[in-house]
Amino acid sequence: MSLIAALATFAIFGIPVWATHLAISNGIVPIWTYAAVVGLVFIGGNLCLAFLRKALDGVAPLRDRKRR
Repeated sequence: MSLIAALATFAIFGIPVWATHLAISNGIVPIWTYAAVVGLVFIGGNLCLAFLRKALDGVAPLRDRKRR
């Protein structure tokens, strides 16, 4: 479940980041919009790494420890 949560987090944060990058590259939005992209990458990356760590430890996404 944690691996699925990590992949979902990557998709939820990755698609808007990529779309924003393309919009900046094509001149649709101003360059300062990269500030928002940095925030999204920081938050999404931290969440994704946390879920991956839980997946490697065998912990469910909403739990702190393994079930007994």
